[in-house]
Amino acid sequence: MDKPRITFKKAIIGLILLTGVIISIFLAISLLTTPTPRTTTQFNLTITESQIIITHTGGESLQCDHLAILMNSEPVPFSDGSIDCPWSIGETLTIPLTSTDTIQTIRILYDSGKGPSELLYTEIPAQLPEPGTTSIPTPVTTTIPLTPTPTSTPGLPLASFNATPKSGPVPLPVQFTDTSTGVPEEWLWSFGDGMSSTLKDPRHTYMREGSYQVGLTVKNAFGGHTRISQGYITVTPAGERDIFLEAQRGAAVSPGGFIEFTVTKPGTRIKIGGGTIDLPAGARVRLTVDDGGKGKVSIRDGSIVLFAFDMVTLSTDGIERTRGAVQDISVPGYDGLLSSINLEVAGGSGDIRILEEGLPVSINATESHLVLTSLRPGASGMMTLDCYQPDSTSFQGAVTSYSIV
Repeated sequence: MDKPRITFKKAIIGLILLTGVIISIFLAISLLTTPTPRTTTQFNLTITESQIIITHTGGESLQCDHLAILMNSEPVPFSDGSIDCPWSIGETLTIPLTSTDTIQTIRILYDSGKGPSELLYTEIPAQLPEPGTTSIPTPVTTTIPLTPTPTSTPGLPLASFNATPKSGPVPLPVQFTDTSTGVPEEWLWSFGDGMSSTLKDPRHTYMREGSYQVGLTVKNAFGGHTRISQGYITVTPAGERDIFLEAQRGAAVSPGGFIEFTVTKPGTRIKIGGGTIDLPAGARVRLTVDDGGKGKVSIRDGSIVLFAFDMVTLSTDGIERTRGAVQDISVPGYDGLLSSINLEVAGGSGDIRILEEGLPVSINATESHLVLTSLRPGASGMMTLDCYQPDSTSFQGAVTSYSIV
């Protein structure tokens, strides 16, 4: 009778020991895989013709004996009292800058006891800004390996990005693409014109001429990283070519094109999606042809009297209001009109006739597509577009360019 009891006790003790071993293994794995604590900072960079000014504006203080600042991979000395140690909020470091014909880089590295990490990376283009300063506020950044290896598996992220196109006439729509490593879970884009986005691959339209710095902050459970590129996007003045087009072919407006303007007179209203919206003077209005396609536009005598497409998004002062077909529009006065509407005339055997500044243009578009970019009112203030018919298209106004594709 005692033997089964002893066997049962041994089984219980063995089970307890096995459970302890399993718990120990799980604890060890948990400790080994816990993300490295993040070092958070916030900097402000000001770049002039002759110097770079870096100001610590937020986050923890940095011990100087754990800190490295590199310019073009070369250490920047600061032990001579250039900054007080620890480097704390409000303290500034000034680095001399010499113009070169190559891109220059700034990196701030910090070792909090778990190996070097990168707090900031930024690029300075070969062509520096015009005299004056460009202030670049940088979002909170966190740890990143000193020599990160590109990987498609989760880990400490390293921000990188691309854009198409990087230059062109205003208004310039740009498609941004995240190429970061480490599998980020959060994105914060800064486009340099006061606008931002939290999408992974946003599309942004620049509405003013100039050179713009672009920044991207990426984050996941392991940490975050910020990359800033100055002068990354260049927006040039829009060319203007007054043309008259008549084609015995169908045509369509490209998806996502828009006109944007400021209302200057009372009585402006748009009937869209079954409802009517009144717009006050001073409102900044954008009408986006979401799906592209066929439609009509008429602008004359300083007023917009026709903008007819099947699916249009109406936004005012940067806020989307409604979406649907435009049944009626009355804009008795506007100012500052910008257009990203492009028109693609289909290939085929139908004739195409173009007059530029009243003179005929010889164009060989047999079986080829003709693309007109940035349709808008011409020198006379008039624009008419009719691409509603399947085999007939007409346009009169101004374009930035036209080409055969």
